[in-house]
Amino acid sequence: MVKAITEKLRHNVVLFPKTIDYYQIELTRMLETERYREAIELLRFLVECDSGDPRTNEEWQALLDWLRTMQPDLYIEEEEEVSEEELRRRQLTDKEKKDANYVRELLQILEDGTNLAKQALALEQLSCLEDPSINEALKKWLISVPLPPTLQFKVLQVLRRRGEDSTVTLDKLGEPVKFDIQATPSSFDDFPQEAYSIVDRFLSFSETKHPVLAYFAEETWQEFLSYLYGTSVYEELLSLTEDQTDAWACAFHLVLEETMLGTVDEENAYELYGITEELKFSLSRASMLFKRFVRDVFPQA
Repeated sequence: MVKAITEKLRHNVVLFPKTIDYYQIELTRMLETERYREAIELLRFLVECDSGDPRTNEEWQALLDWLRTMQPDLYIEEEEEVSEEELRRRQLTDKEKKDANYVRELLQILEDGTNLAKQALALEQLSCLEDPSINEALKKWLISVPLPPTLQFKVLQVLRRRGEDSTVTLDKLGEPVKFDIQATPSSFDDFPQEAYSIVDRFLSFSETKHPVLAYFAEETWQEFLSYLYGTSVYEELLSLTEDQTDAWACAFHLVLEETMLGTVDEENAYELYGITEELKFSLSRASMLFKRFVRDVFPQA
């Protein structure tokens, strides 16, 4: 999910109120989309931090204990572990065989379009099922409905996993983009290394100095990649110079600070990343894009 933070750092982390709100939103998103392993990992981190309110820590511990009870398969030893994805696939294919309307109900959730978390969960479930009509239904929905960029990416991923071998042209962030479905990264490990240069630069400066920011940096960056994937800006990110990478990493740092802490220390960030006058234009452009991303993807933040 994210790069590990050492035990020493965890116990030294004091969470700000806005940061706690951000984590609560993320927990809700994880649970709504049945990302239980990620929720467990996050809760393990949170219960070792100082929230400033014993009741909050007690609630996190209670939720962690509940997940341990409800999801015992996620706690078996690593070498014996059946993946969460495989467990879900077995459950869903069994349900598909028993309920003739199951696929139709999941597709209806997508078409209703009232809850992004439910749509994302329905897509994950559809990716595991065997009905051959699913691919055409997903392609038709993808092309005909203006979806949020991150949801577009999720549909492309599901189609790739299901073996779809075709192209689609979509409007993404105001530009027409032709997607080769089989070229879509099936996981975030499949993105080129260059796609992580900005977050890696951020972590190299901030992982020990700003552990609260660092904890969610990689997950937030993955959301950002799915938001941009296929656009001209995404292609630009794959060929940044060293100086441009510094400017983008600084902008990423500042938007995380503002989103999670409610304040920004521009002077410190500029010094940390070596921002000169020549880099201010790149910094400003990156900042505007990151702020748009936060508004679109994390509207509650």
